Amino acid sequence: MLILLLPIHIEEKGRADIGASSVDTIEAPKPLQALSDYLEVIRARGENPDDQGVLIETLDRSQVLAEHNSTVTFNPASVMKLATSLVALSKLGPDYRYRTNFLADGSIESSSHKLEGDLVVEGGADPVFALYDAQEVATQLSRLGVSRVTGSLRIAGQFYYFATGYHSNLSAETSAAKLREALQRGGVKIEGATTYGEKSGTILLSHYSDPLLSILLFQNSHSSNAIAEVVGESLGGPQAIQEYLVKHLGLSQSEIFVGRASGLDFNRFTPRAALKVLRALITELADHSLKPEDAMAVAGIDSGTLRKRLFREDLRGAVIAKTGTLNSLDNGVSTLVGIAYTKAHGPVLFAMFNSGGNVRAYRRLQDQFVEQIIAESGGALSIARNEDALGDTTRHSIVQVLYKPGNQSAEAAAD
Repeated sequence: MLILLLPIHIEEKGRADIGASSVDTIEAPKPLQALSDYLEVIRARGENPDDQGVLIETLDRSQVLAEHNSTVTFNPASVMKLATSLVALSKLGPDYRYRTNFLADGSIESSSHKLEGDLVVEGGADPVFALYDAQEVATQLSRLGVSRVTGSLRIAGQFYYFATGYHSNLSAETSAAKLREALQRGGVKIEGATTYGEKSGTILLSHYSDPLLSILLFQNSHSSNAIAEVVGESLGGPQAIQEYLVKHLGLSQSEIFVGRASGLDFNRFTPRAALKVLRALITELADHSLKPEDAMAVAGIDSGTLRKRLFREDLRGAVIAKTGTLNSLDNGVSTLVGIAYTKAHGPVLFAMFNSGGNVRAYRRLQDQFVEQIIAESGGALSIARNEDALGDTTRHSIVQVLYKPGNQSAEAAAD
């Protein structure tokens, strides 16, 4: 009877743990002074240990170095972006580029540099299309003899324009307005209104984004919600991400709930599920001869949310992680999931989930916890880069011109 009455939905923190059948068998927890000190500080500050989750394991899964509420669900905040990154790399590959097509639904009069008809934009859910890209497109359109469009700017598909430094996920209307403005500044004037409809016409050119891997590195380093939301949409949305985690990682519905690809709003992860995602991400990257730091920030080195964390000289290049912060939910959420390279234990994976307290204080506590774990593991082993991977802001997008005046056969390239 007790088994029949167990809830099948996600268990909240402080309630039932995940069943043993969903937990892989690894060595029993060993005493670690760092965990005891960590929990003592939490109690001393008047915060509830039940609102915190910790799991620290060696990469080879031979040892559990610290464990507290590891099978209880918490709000992961932006740590969810690691799951989004994993699914994106698995489904699309690190070299994938998002494609945005520009078509002419009408005739081009090269002598007057005029398109008699609509300029059609077929969006492909590019999460980073911005001013630089629009200017490149405008330059190529002008070279093709399109400096004036008598018809409308028609948006088809998933088109987004990030004009505010990737801080906002702009609406379709705002994205179209920003594109129109950028094209005009680049020498392409559109006389008609902005409309939304189906793709039609002859393809003029295709714009390809930077490779997916560089997009994900920026997304994770700066914890860009806007990018993660669009990447998630290109994968099929939160439900598709959750289905992947259940099917390919063997996670149960009681361990995870993906509400938003970015980690905004209501999501749930256990620390154990978080480390399964991190391990899978490490494996996926290795399958492409890539390292964790190719998709995640190096603490104290890369620009973004980890730039001023764990930046002591003896720690440089030894910690790679993803942060998470939510001030408005679960009475304040701060999370940190990543890898610490140590001399005694090699790579150590850690998941720290804090809620119900001061976010800034939790961040300091997380850093102290990681530092003490590294110290108890023989010290740091610096193996990652020691230069900011995001310091070079050079874009690597591509514009491919497909239209040749008098030759309409290029239209097939749009398919």
